[in-house]
Amino acid sequence: MKPRELLLRAVRNEMTPRPAWVPFTGVHAGSLIGAKAPEYLRSSQRIAEGIRKARELYRPDGLPVIFDLQVEAEILGCELAWADEVPPSVVTHPLEDGASLSDLPRFDAESGRFPVALEALRTLRREMDDVALYGLVCGPFTLALHLMGNDIFLHMFDKPSYVSAVIGFCAAVSRKAAEAYAQNGADVIAIVDPMSSQISPEHFDEFLA
Repeated sequence: MKPRELLLRAVRNEMTPRPAWVPFTGVHAGSLIGAKAPEYLRSSQRIAEGIRKARELYRPDGLPVIFDLQVEAEILGCELAWADEVPPSVVTHPLEDGASLSDLPRFDAESGRFPVALEALRTLRREMDDVALYGLVCGPFTLALHLMGNDIFLHMFDKPSYVSAVIGFCAAVSRKAAEAYAQNGADVIAIVDPMSSQISPEHFDEFLA
């Protein structure tokens, strides 16, 4: 059984001869080829090189093409601060000062750095039929936090309908990103929403479930 097939069986909740192995290498894959994060995450060629090296060293069943939850936010108008050894950080929040959703730039898969990720995915898909490739999508709550800043936590109490609208908008963006990854060869779409761990179960049910 090829590693890719083992991984896909595990995702389908089928029996496998061993646990599936998916190292979420992220910008670590860049460090394997001597590339710092800003260079790595802006170059489809360097991303492909890093994933090849990670495949060689770790012999995985699956790998994410990139692990950068700021790609969608950057397209929507968030400014980023870059560092050498970690993904960029969001430093401005377009909805923080009263802007409306209609003021945001239009999201599509041809904007920002998204084409870089898709080109790397297509390149790797042509080369690798034995490793499952992951498209990692920024989840709706994390993306909403990028857009609104920490105000989102207060607005969940005093402006819940507005927060619901923002999260609904972000969910639509997540669906577009997922569709683009699927159409370009990703085997698995993972919705990565780490900031949802910062809210109560009640708010999770109200805004995200």
